[in-house]
Amino acid sequence: MSSTPSNEISQLKSEYQTHNMSYDEYARWLCLLEGVEIVSKRVEQLKRRSIENDVDWIKPLAFQKYIDERFLSMKSDLEEIEQNNSVIAPALPCTTSLAPVLA
Repeated sequence: MSSTPSNEISQLKSEYQTHNMSYDEYARWLCLLEGVEIVSKRVEQLKRRSIENDVDWIKPLAFQKYIDERFLSMKSDLEEIEQNNSVIAPALPCTTSLAPVLA
């Protein structure tokens, strides 16, 4: 049985202030950041934007769905990192997406 991580990750420091977050909140923020990074890589890979707009939009529900699907595995990844005190391993390919795996 794995050990339970602490309830709070204390003092996440940003440029202007210090934040206290619960473990679940921290994991959800990491999922969002990972989702944005995947989208960014995909746009760069396609090297194109929509023809009619100078800004492409992604519906917030798409990010919410990604966060919901990735949340438990992100918590598991964080627990493993916490237990091993290891460096974050490269991200595994998303199994819920039909898009090709990005390098």
